[in-house]
Parts: sequence; structure tokens; C-alpha cells
Amino acid sequence: MNPALLIFIIVTLAILALSLFFSFVPIGLWISALAAGVKVGLMNLVGMRIRRVIPARIVN
Repeated sequence: MNPALLIFIIVTLAILALSLFFSFVPIGLWISALAAGVKVGLMNLVGMRIRRVIPARIVN
């Protein structure tokens, strides 16, 4: 396999994985919850997103 093609495939998969990660993990909401003193874990916010609960409504 051509090394340039392999690098292109790896970069494409990494970008896809990062976009999928950031679509499920509300990092900004987690940081604002920490700043407000709300004790909510990052995985709790992910669980809310999977269960289709609006995490911003709970945290704010």
C-alpha cells in the first residue's frame, strides 16, 4: 500500500473519530458546570446526551 494513501486514511479516520467524540461529549457545558460549582461528571453528560435528555437544561 502506498504510504501517502495510508497516511490519508489514518488522518481521515482520526478526523471522523474526533467529530464523533465531540458530537457526544459536551465539553463546553462540562467546563461551565465546573465553573458554576455543579457536581456533574463528563460521563453523566454523555449519558444524558445518549438518553436524549438536554444536558444544558439540567446544568443551567
